[in-house]
Amino acid sequence: MPTLGGNERRHTVGGNLRRGQGDGEPDRRNDSGNRMWPGYSARDHAIIEVETEGDWARVTAEVSHDKEVQAATPAASSQSVARHHLAASLGFLIVGVLMLAIASLQYVSPDLLSGAGALSYGRLRPAAIHFILYGWLTLGLIGAMYYAVPRLVGENLTDPVVARAGFILMSVGFAIGGIAILAGQSEGIRYLEAPPLADLIVLLGMIAMSHSLARTIARRNSRERSPAEWFMLASIVWLVGLHFIGNLNMLSTLATLVYSQPPVLHGMNTAILAGFYKAGIIGLWGATAGAGVLYFLAPRLVGLRQFKATRMSVVGFWGLGAAWILTGTVELTYTATPDWLETIGVMFSIALLLPVATIVVDIMTFLRGQGGGVAPKDRYSLTLLYLGMGLFAAVPVVNLILALRASGGLVGFTDWVYGVEVLAILGAFSAWLFAYVFHVAPPMVSSDALRVQRWHARLTVLGLAIAIFAMLIGGLVTGMTWAGGDAAGVAAVGDGFESTADVMWNYGFAIARMVGLMTFAVAQGLLFAYATTAWFLAEDRDAVLAADPDLDSELPAVNVELAVAADAVPGWRRVGSIALLVGIGAFLMVVVLPSLESDAATPTILADESRLYPENSDAAIGREIYISEGCMYCHTQAVRPIVTDLGLGAVSEPGDYAHEEPVLFGVARMGPDLMHVGDRGGITVARLENPRAERPWSTMPSYDYLSRADLEALVAYVNGLR
Repeated sequence: MPTLGGNERRHTVGGNLRRGQGDGEPDRRNDSGNRMWPGYSARDHAIIEVETEGDWARVTAEVSHDKEVQAATPAASSQSVARHHLAASLGFLIVGVLMLAIASLQYVSPDLLSGAGALSYGRLRPAAIHFILYGWLTLGLIGAMYYAVPRLVGENLTDPVVARAGFILMSVGFAIGGIAILAGQSEGIRYLEAPPLADLIVLLGMIAMSHSLARTIARRNSRERSPAEWFMLASIVWLVGLHFIGNLNMLSTLATLVYSQPPVLHGMNTAILAGFYKAGIIGLWGATAGAGVLYFLAPRLVGLRQFKATRMSVVGFWGLGAAWILTGTVELTYTATPDWLETIGVMFSIALLLPVATIVVDIMTFLRGQGGGVAPKDRYSLTLLYLGMGLFAAVPVVNLILALRASGGLVGFTDWVYGVEVLAILGAFSAWLFAYVFHVAPPMVSSDALRVQRWHARLTVLGLAIAIFAMLIGGLVTGMTWAGGDAAGVAAVGDGFESTADVMWNYGFAIARMVGLMTFAVAQGLLFAYATTAWFLAEDRDAVLAADPDLDSELPAVNVELAVAADAVPGWRRVGSIALLVGIGAFLMVVVLPSLESDAATPTILADESRLYPENSDAAIGREIYISEGCMYCHTQAVRPIVTDLGLGAVSEPGDYAHEEPVLFGVARMGPDLMHVGDRGGITVARLENPRAERPWSTMPSYDYLSRADLEALVAYVNGLR
């Protein structure tokens, strides 16, 4: 072929069609990793000759069709991964919120489903949170990343087969974990109740997931990275690390390098590790991954491609993870935790206000004046984005109130603790995922569809408002009741706990919490119906959720006046390495260093006399039943040196828990504290079988489904707490 002006580009590729350098259009890659023209279906052999001169161009092509080979593109594979995560997460959401609503009803009507052990309050509630936190939130956020990352980096998903394997492993692991909790196989650590087999399956799935996403992010050569990429990459690094540390007890392995007889992670150190994990799974995973979805969705909902890095986004990114992970002791204020560790929790709870406020202001500043670019189908998603940001801004505030000694002593061990949980998990992070679901669902702008969106918004906001208000204000009033009861000479134990139950009933907080959570569950039923109907009615389901970078090629870029220079944007290696260092540093500070303190490792007389549980003894068996029945979600075992706990017995010391693994501090006092219950008369089998026979006000469920031997073992354990 003759050339014109000597300006000729010729590419001959065996089996693949590739572009020359200098093309400005977005590109694809085939299964071999080679770049392809959009819409080109690769065969066996292709020759492209391009001749240009000035504004004139002529293209001729010869294509050999010796073999008919149809190859699935990586975009199609990644599309199915994102879609499967979305479907599974919605299924887990419906199951989780339904179980949580039933559990809230059981607190109002304790005899509801009392004959079914798997559906008792102590099993149902932790299983519900497990399904919501992991099945809904974790799978949903990961699915959103599979959808977002290819669009952010302009490359198709790396290793989609590995990604699909990760999805299967995590889904199976989360399902096994939740079912095991319902079956009474809980491990007794909040958010870590799943048995070891489920944990191992999930860990393998997380490693596969992080491999696929991290490699895809790393394929981008440009330093012009969106903040969404930083948050997503850091969050998956932290998620894998948290799951590994929280479940595999690496402290014991580390201790073998220092001690000839290593101290297994006993006593206070297990409670501190649980606090570390709780702060990590909420902050380093939920908040960080949620912020990544927020930074991805915000520009797309107003018709722009992606968010350019600003100084505020840089501050928000570095501050969020570093501050949140060190707030793990906020629920342990005034307990036997070392004072210096509590102080760290308070300091970083205050510091957390800055990065959260920075992220919210950054997004709000960007969205200001952008309302004209919102497509009709995305208007509701934008509303959910705003809702999530408002709730996100409230999380560190209520968390700080729990951390401060002046207020934490009043609201600690009350419903306030559950209010913080609902505000973050069901509120802020879920709102951003709701926005993602409505954004990626097939367009439905009919009057019926808009009506469903409006009712979902109304019921979601109403349910959250009622439930969170009932938990926070109910928790505050409960703490004041404990303090007031002491002034009147009535301790919140035994018959004296009736005043606490009266608060929840007479002021209607228990009923309000039930109404709020049930309303929220109905709202998510509407979400599930909307999503499934939209997918069912879609003409081309495969084209709706395609994680294909070329689909964003027509969107205009984002121009932000406050955008920082490219050299100020952290690269993927820097983000990954610093995320790893933050996790390791926090683990050393809040887990390893406290384990070296002698007070926690030295048993007190109380520990040696009443908290040694010989293997196969009634007390040891009873303790396992106490764990499996979720008693720690309603009873604490900690006496604090504050006015609300006067009359409960001797103040708890670190050495009191030296023989225990894990420590059963408890989460909240929905029932009396049990630290020294054996000295107050203890309990009986008859009371466990029919709690309201002697105390009509009791909210404890009946345990008549347990065998006589199990009931006697449980009584032996509880009455041994002196």
